[in-house]
Amino acid sequence: MGRTSTPNHLLRALLDEAQWNGATLAQRAAEVAAEQGITLLFDRKSVSFWLSGRKPRSPAPAIVAEALSRGLGRSVTEAATGLTRDVPTAAPKQEDGTDDAAAALDLLGRAQRRPWTPGVGTYSLTRLEIPGWDQTAGAARVARPPRSEAPVTVEQVAAVEQMARLFSDHERTFGGGQARKPLAAYLAHVVAPLLHCSAPSALRRRLYRVATRLAYLCAFMCFDDNEHALAQHYYRVALRLACEGADPASYAVTLRALSVQARSLGHHGHALRLAETAEATGYRRATPTRHAFLLGQLAVAAAADSDRTAALSALSRAERLMQRATSQVSAELIGGYHLASLAHQQATVRHLLGDTKGAIASLQTSLRHRPAAECRSRAVVTAQLAELQLRSGHLDQAVHSWQSFLDDFPHLRSGRVTAARRTMRAHLRPYAANAGVRHLLARPEAR
Repeated sequence: MGRTSTPNHLLRALLDEAQWNGATLAQRAAEVAAEQGITLLFDRKSVSFWLSGRKPRSPAPAIVAEALSRGLGRSVTEAATGLTRDVPTAAPKQEDGTDDAAAALDLLGRAQRRPWTPGVGTYSLTRLEIPGWDQTAGAARVARPPRSEAPVTVEQVAAVEQMARLFSDHERTFGGGQARKPLAAYLAHVVAPLLHCSAPSALRRRLYRVATRLAYLCAFMCFDDNEHALAQHYYRVALRLACEGADPASYAVTLRALSVQARSLGHHGHALRLAETAEATGYRRATPTRHAFLLGQLAVAAAADSDRTAALSALSRAERLMQRATSQVSAELIGGYHLASLAHQQATVRHLLGDTKGAIASLQTSLRHRPAAECRSRAVVTAQLAELQLRSGHLDQAVHSWQSFLDDFPHLRSGRVTAARRTMRAHLRPYAANAGVRHLLARPEAR
C-alpha cells in the first residue's frame, strides 16, 4: 500500500453519512468481494489505514465504492472514496448512453484477458435500475450514421449468425468457462467493427439482432463461470444493442437474465423488479412458450422475495401457457425454453416456499425431460437434486445423484459446476464413514 500524510476526509464523510464504523465497512466490502469471486481480507485495521490516507491496490477501491453505494442507496464512484491512486479509467460510456455498444465490446474484450480491468469494476446494484422497453424504445438508432464507409455484406452477417449458433451449442454442452474468452474476442474484433459499417436498414437491423444475441450469450457464459461483473456489463451491452436493433423480445429476455443473476446473488428485490419489467416488456410480443419463460422467472423472483401468492400465480400462468402452446420447445438462440426448464423453475419455487418434497419431484422431472446435449444444465440440476435429497435425510439417493453429477463433470468448464463440486465435498464430509460416500469422494472427478 502507498502512504500519504493526508487523512482521507472523503471516506470519513461517506462513513458518517452511512452511519457505519470501520468494522461495518469491512464486512460489507468483503460481501461485495465474495460476489466477484475475489478473496480479500478486510478488517477494522484496513479501514483505519484507508482513513489515515493509505491507498489500497485494485480492486479494493471499486469494491469499497460499491459497498458504500449499496449502503447509501446512491452511486458512489471510486474517486469519491478517496482511495484511488490515479485518475480512474472511465467505465464503458455505453452504461449511461453517451457512447455506442461497439466501444463497450472492445473494452470488455480486453477485460477478459486481464484479472482486473479499470472501468469494469464490480457487480453493481446501480446498474440494475433499468427501464422497460416503452421508456427506451426512442433510443433505438439503427439509422445512426456509420463511422466507416465500408459496407456490411449479407455474407458477413450470415457468417456472424453461424458463429452465434456454434457458440450457443458449445456453451449448452460444455459450459461457459471454455468459450467465453474466444467469444469476447470475436465480439470485440469481428462484430464491433461491423457495427460501425454502413448497411441497408433491414440488413443493419439483422446485424444488430445477432450482435444482441452474441452479447447476451457472452454475458451468460460469464455468469455461468461466476464472472458476475463482466456478465452484468455484457447484459447491459445486449440491452443497448436490442434498442438499436428495435428488438423488444431480446430486451425482455435480457432483463430476465439480469433478474436470474440478481436472484442468484441474493438481491431479491432487484430480481423481482427486473422480472416484472421483463414480463411487462415481453408478453405482448411473445409466443406462449416465450411468455411462459418470462413468467417462470417472475415466479422464482417472487418466491425469493417471499411473495407466495404472486409466485404461485405466475407459475400457474406459465404452466397453462405451456399446456396451450402448439410447441412446447422454444429453440431460440437465447432464451431457449422447454418442459425441463419449466420443471426446474417449478422446483426452485417450491424449494423457496418450503416444499422440499415437491422440489425434489420437480427436479427429477426436469432431468427426465432434459435434452441430452444440455450437459451443463443437467449437471447443475443434478447437483441441486442431490443437495435437497441429502437435506431430506436420503443419503443414498444423494450419493447416487452426485455420482451422476461427477459423470458429467469432466466434460464441463463452468464456475457454477465447480462451485457445486466444492459444495458436494463440504456436505459429504460429515458422512465420510459411509462406504458410498467414501467411494464417491475417492473418484478423481471429486477432488
